[in-house]
Amino acid sequence: MSRTNTRLNPAPDAPDASPDATAGATPPPPPEYTGTHSRELTVLPGEHTATRMTGSVGLPQADGTHTLIAPLEAGELPNVAAIRGLRLDQLLLLTTGALVIIIVGLLAALSAKTTESQLTEASDRFTQRLQSQARELGQTVSHTLALTSATSLRDNNYAFLTEVARSIIADNRNILRVQMFDADSQLVADSDPAAKLGSASGGRTAERRWASAFFNGQPVFEFQEPLDYGAQAGKGVVVISYSLEELQKQLHELEEANRAAVRANTLRIVGLGLGFVVLAGVLAAYQSRRITKPLGVLTHRVMQLAAGDLGARAGTAPGAGREVTTLGVVFNHMAERIKVLLEDVRAKAQLEREVSLARTVQETLLPGRDAVTVGPLRLAGLVVPADACGGDWWFRAALDDRRVVIGIGDVTGHGLSTSLVATSATSGFASAMTLREPSQVHAQMLITALNVTLANVGRGEHQMSSALAVIDVYNGQIDYAAGGHPAAAVFNRTTGQMASLPARGPLLGANVASEFTSRQAQLRPGDIVVWYTDGLTEARDGANRLYGTQRLAAALQANAHLPADALRDALLADVRAFSAGQPQRDDITVIVAEFSPAPSP
Repeated sequence: MSRTNTRLNPAPDAPDASPDATAGATPPPPPEYTGTHSRELTVLPGEHTATRMTGSVGLPQADGTHTLIAPLEAGELPNVAAIRGLRLDQLLLLTTGALVIIIVGLLAALSAKTTESQLTEASDRFTQRLQSQARELGQTVSHTLALTSATSLRDNNYAFLTEVARSIIADNRNILRVQMFDADSQLVADSDPAAKLGSASGGRTAERRWASAFFNGQPVFEFQEPLDYGAQAGKGVVVISYSLEELQKQLHELEEANRAAVRANTLRIVGLGLGFVVLAGVLAAYQSRRITKPLGVLTHRVMQLAAGDLGARAGTAPGAGREVTTLGVVFNHMAERIKVLLEDVRAKAQLEREVSLARTVQETLLPGRDAVTVGPLRLAGLVVPADACGGDWWFRAALDDRRVVIGIGDVTGHGLSTSLVATSATSGFASAMTLREPSQVHAQMLITALNVTLANVGRGEHQMSSALAVIDVYNGQIDYAAGGHPAAAVFNRTTGQMASLPARGPLLGANVASEFTSRQAQLRPGDIVVWYTDGLTEARDGANRLYGTQRLAAALQANAHLPADALRDALLADVRAFSAGQPQRDDITVIVAEFSPAPSP
């Protein structure tokens, strides 16, 4: 074995360190330390064998075996008879009927509104025409009367004017009253017998105009025409009150005719709509039956398939539509595929049982996550597999009352095959320790034996990186070796210095004749040694950047005050935070050794 200095304090080459001197010397009695000094550390009481991460560490758990959902047996079929609701043909019928009713109702409302608007417009034009005719007649009569009455008014023949006014009333029943006023606004003639001649007109002006008014409780048009009879005081006035009763009667008759027309039109549309509803219902019922009948048959075939009858097939459905025919073809294809999938499910179930068994064996052989203390050395490690079974492993065991063996390895790849290789390597590693006396066990022998075991087991198809260390827990001497594995990181709590345990060697398992060398170093009080697999430093974040050794060193320095198990969990949590939800690509293993001997008196 070669002795190579590292950045740690090198092991002292004492004169009495020869084999003879060592054989005759009696090791000093170990000081009183809290811990376990048993030969095999992996069987400590109360220690768990599970190696999967828990939520407290902050890393995602590796995916376990997926639960297989078996097909329903005949007795487990759902009770379709208990399903409530309308059938598809009923839904189609109701939907079609409701749609037709809505469309017909909207058309009826639109037609009624249009008809009413047209009739209202015609009524307005008729009303305007009657009013215009009434005004023209009233104005004509008043103008004619003003011309013919001027001479009689000038001659003060008031009796004749009164007779003229009354004759006009008698000849035209729509004219209710005729009045004449002189230039002094005095009433000189009136068709109303109760009128008092000579009374004032109330300030009427001698101008042509018309206005709406009331006479004896009836609405009238009141037409006024100037009466020029040559008086120096000015002109008189002729006033004719034209009745609107006939006009209102005609308008009322027109409104009644309009309402009757709207009712008749609405009834016609409703009748036509009902006919459409009936026709649409018949067509919908017929077509829904053509569609739902093959769907019912297909549903029955699906239930047969669910009950385990893999020979159930859907027949043709002519007239049901392309979609229903396509559904039947797809169902038949699906039934054929189910046969193949069931075979795949059985094979997968068998494989998952084997994976579960392999995982159980692997977890049984790996140390638990709880930290153990041997004298001044405290150890804590954990494997976080990327799959159900991982290719990483680690090992710890006591050679004697002074020395502890620590091993870590990473089989290339991950999955069931690498898990089996890793399990074999762990078993071979444990067996190599029992082949010789504890005094003959050292790092070079262990890594050479592990290489031979892996080469024989993997037959060159599987290779592994590994690092091994034999630590004297009382004087801090380390004998270590490695093959293709990252160098362990070392941090001293007292000085704050970072160092490493570099060791070179080929990957294990490539060749039985591969040669390995070991190195020695001296641990100092307060040293923390961290072994890890490349799954830790090669973890990636969302930008595909590597975690790297620099971030590992920073996390180690930031959490160096923690005990070994808490420091291990803090490092794993930092990797998880760095990955930021990215899937774990490789197995991750971390081992923390904390060397804290009691100060010398």
